[in-house]
Amino acid sequence: MKIATVKGVFSRRLNAQQIISLVVVAGSTLMLFLTLHPELIFRNNTPTGGDMGAHVYGPAFLRDSLLPNFRLNGWSNDWYAGFPMYRFYMLIPALAVLVVDLITPYGVALKVIAVIGILTLPVCTWLFGKFARFAFPIPELLTLASLVFLYDESFTIYGGNIASTMAGEFSFSIALSLAMLTFGLFIRAMNEHRGRMVASVVLALSALSHGIVLLFVFGGVILIAALWMNRRNLNTALIITGTAILLSAFWVVPFLTSHAFMTDMKYEPRPSGATDSFWSMFFPLSVYWNIFITFFAVVGFAVCVLRRVRVGIWMGVYCAILVVGVFIGRESLPVIGLLWNPRLLPFLYLLRYMLMMIGIYEFVIGVVRFYQLERLASRALAQQNQEPLVPLVSLREGSRFGISWIAIMALLVVGIIGFRFQELPLSKLVTNSSGETQYQWGPLKTKLSNDGFVDGWARWNFSGYEGKSAYAEYRDVVETMKNLGEDSAYGCGRALWENNGELNKYGTTMALMLLPHWTKGCIGSMEGLNFEAAGTTPYHFITAAAMSKRSSNPVRELRYDDNNAGLGVRYLQELGVRYYMAFTPEAIDQAKSQSALVEVAQSGPWVIYQVANSDLVVSLATQPVVAKNSSGDPKERWLEIGTSWFQHPEDWAAIPVADGPKSWQRIDVTVDMTRRQGEPGDSGRRVDIVIPSQPIEVVASDPVQVSNVVLDDSAISFSVDKIGTPILVRMSYFPNWKVSGATGPYRVAPNMMVVVPTQLDVKLHFGYTKLDIFANLLTVIGIAILLVRWRRRTVVAK
Repeated sequence: MKIATVKGVFSRRLNAQQIISLVVVAGSTLMLFLTLHPELIFRNNTPTGGDMGAHVYGPAFLRDSLLPNFRLNGWSNDWYAGFPMYRFYMLIPALAVLVVDLITPYGVALKVIAVIGILTLPVCTWLFGKFARFAFPIPELLTLASLVFLYDESFTIYGGNIASTMAGEFSFSIALSLAMLTFGLFIRAMNEHRGRMVASVVLALSALSHGIVLLFVFGGVILIAALWMNRRNLNTALIITGTAILLSAFWVVPFLTSHAFMTDMKYEPRPSGATDSFWSMFFPLSVYWNIFITFFAVVGFAVCVLRRVRVGIWMGVYCAILVVGVFIGRESLPVIGLLWNPRLLPFLYLLRYMLMMIGIYEFVIGVVRFYQLERLASRALAQQNQEPLVPLVSLREGSRFGISWIAIMALLVVGIIGFRFQELPLSKLVTNSSGETQYQWGPLKTKLSNDGFVDGWARWNFSGYEGKSAYAEYRDVVETMKNLGEDSAYGCGRALWENNGELNKYGTTMALMLLPHWTKGCIGSMEGLNFEAAGTTPYHFITAAAMSKRSSNPVRELRYDDNNAGLGVRYLQELGVRYYMAFTPEAIDQAKSQSALVEVAQSGPWVIYQVANSDLVVSLATQPVVAKNSSGDPKERWLEIGTSWFQHPEDWAAIPVADGPKSWQRIDVTVDMTRRQGEPGDSGRRVDIVIPSQPIEVVASDPVQVSNVVLDDSAISFSVDKIGTPILVRMSYFPNWKVSGATGPYRVAPNMMVVVPTQLDVKLHFGYTKLDIFANLLTVIGIAILLVRWRRRTVVAK
């Protein structure tokens, strides 16, 4: 039945089913949009809250430092004594922020992109259903399933839902929406052998938007290819995946091949502890909802198997694979590591919700069909004649039932979510006999405290730093640091600030990570967001623990020296930290007793100290020794050497390096079993302390005067008055560093660089490796393939 016309956009009339589809998808998106507080999204401020408050830094750095130098990734001096920016973290969402930044203020652009993954998941899921050739109302039911998933508050950091996105995982949300669209496009290409270019591009964009979703989306298309396998489909699958691999190679190849220089945070896999279990991971809701969702998901899968619906079979099989992946993922990824196994759970939850919606629909159809058959049989027996019976018409063949069912399900989903967030019309607050205030809607009641929280998280985040009661204090300390940097008596440099949960009053405990953002790179923050991206991360957190009353100590298995400034000052010096910022009375008292810490400013509760003997470039009094790495995980082996020297220099007569000139002594290292804490795999495990296996031959270096030290965005230059003496450069090591006027750079403990000048003027710069060039060339080839195929299709169309 033709019931509406939309001119200009659609060239034909919309029928009832299309109207319902539009209402479901648009209504779901609008509901999400209102939950996220649009009045705050478009307010010109700086978003905060969890990781979101630190994500402010990244796209701005890309805009101001990398893109003007024609780079999509490069070096940043601003966090962790330097790290490779956007080499290991997601580039596409940052570029999207900058596109929106062209027409809106930066803070608004960041908020728009932060919510875009949430707002697009319903339409991407609907498109998945349409491209997969599901009949009405299945695509609309899948849209409702995505809505339930987004409002699911049983997990808050794994990724994909509103809660995780508000915690800062917006790249994951964007990648997940693109993944669902990829699956639909891929299935359409397998069925119809068209749209391969688009499928390749969207697949690459999904992979480039988040590393965890990369595993999900490529795993999904491989499984689709297996289920749709024939010679022609194999060719289609190879074209799509091969082109996507080429397009994403510029980021994926360096990521995979540079993991030895990253930090493994060693997040404790789940389940952990006496109260945790795989059961609670796979079934995180109340018993009733766990049974309800799982039962109907199984029904949906069973019906798809019986009816040979390959898309439904794919969803069910992929759920089983993800369950196995969560088990196997306890040991992280082979060689690379870095995978926290709960990060796979959102994919399982989403696919299960989708199967649940199919299962409910098919269950109702089955019940109605059984009822119709029973009535037909009863009528036939009662008539006892030979008159022909009217054949039953399947409910799937008529639009009336589908329209009615999707309307019922939409109202149920909206009602359940509305009741959860206590936002339904005609509701009221009542007080029971115990004096407890309850939320009531009709006969349904719940505790007032059971109100959903993600809308509140969105309000907290998007009211911005500027909307917090402690904003004036925050701005004052930032301005104080900025003024110190601009004062020639003190100058620019790195700052380590005391780690404390009370800093959340600024909007997030990560607020001071934005020191380089507010000071235009003059004052760096030792702590940053991209934990895994820098090999120096463990040493920062060891230092932060020593210089804080109560630090978070997020890298597992390290040997932290909590609240011990006597040790912490040396750590500050070795990391080249210029300023220490103390917050609590306990940390301030400890700082006052350290002669190497000189108070230079105060701001509110903050006391700022300058750290003596923490120069960026210094000569070494003793020639380094090359410590041979034993077999195994290279990250772990270097962590053992780095932490052993960093925390126990008395065991080392010379600083260890990973490589060096042939004239430098080579030594083996061995684990000091007398100081081992826990065996590998134990919950109380601590990183091993290693010591030299043979005596170190101390070779004194000639004294050298270092001068004219200049630090740029991706370069360091200095002069010496004598060549041949090893020079320590307190900047994080990475293979892309190149040097002129010296040999090296060599990786030196804890994770810095040492060079041996061959000229009086030395310059280090962050460049490209041969592997980088090869990866970029692969992407250029991928783009060329797209252009050729597009040109060929255009010529054929003409």
